[in-house]
Amino acid sequence: MAAWTLIPCLVELRSEFNELSPNRDKGADGSIGDSNHTSSSDHTPDEDSDVLRDHDADDKNEVHALDIDSSGTWPGEGTQKQRFHKIVMRIIAGERAKWLSASDKCRLNYVIWDGKIYDKDVDFEPRDYNGSDPHTNHAHFSGRYETSCENDTRPWGVLTEDDMALSADDLNKIRAIVKDEVAKTFTATRFAWSADNPADANSYRRTPEDLLGDVWAAVMRGTTKGGQALPPAGAFGQVLDAVTSDTEQAGAPTVDTVTEALKRTLRDGVAG
Repeated sequence: MAAWTLIPCLVELRSEFNELSPNRDKGADGSIGDSNHTSSSDHTPDEDSDVLRDHDADDKNEVHALDIDSSGTWPGEGTQKQRFHKIVMRIIAGERAKWLSASDKCRLNYVIWDGKIYDKDVDFEPRDYNGSDPHTNHAHFSGRYETSCENDTRPWGVLTEDDMALSADDLNKIRAIVKDEVAKTFTATRFAWSADNPADANSYRRTPEDLLGDVWAAVMRGTTKGGQALPPAGAFGQVLDAVTSDTEQAGAPTVDTVTEALKRTLRDGVAG
């Protein structure tokens, strides 16, 4: 058997599944066929098959089929099978729209999943699949033998904002971790009010809430929230000055612009 490659559009499809679930089960994944696949199977490298060799215009030895394990884990609601089914249906819907468009081309000939086959020649409408393998543990994607379709690596729609959204529980966990880490940083750091007042420099501490409050006050009226003049020296004063300058460049201050400016300052440091 000569060296072979999976057609680029299916490489992209596999990559999107991997990005959606980096640690997913790949036990039923596959591209090149095993002994259960005939020389006419899209899992067979086309230049190695007398049946498939003339199906496309190039002489690259390409595999035109991809199997994706359905086990997951997948993000979303419902069982793992229901979540995977939703992804497959989204892919099929996108391909159907391309197939029905006068100015576009779909990339798939058909999909087999969970006892159904979705073929472009019937507008990807589901039909019962009567093959020996009902494809309940994986979905099979067969690509078209047209060069432009083979090389079309536009997104497949596996990755969507809805599927990638974090749950409320995940967000609460992240908030707790971030708050804890920021609190550690500020608790461990002493901010000097003034180079002329070493006693304050050694004892004055700021919590994240205090700092954000002072940043807001500094931006709005040029003093700390307690009405004191901005400290001319020390780390705290430098942070206030940097955040104030950054926020002013964004126009009228808002809670969001102040908060974002503070994040940038803490992330990137104070220049000078």
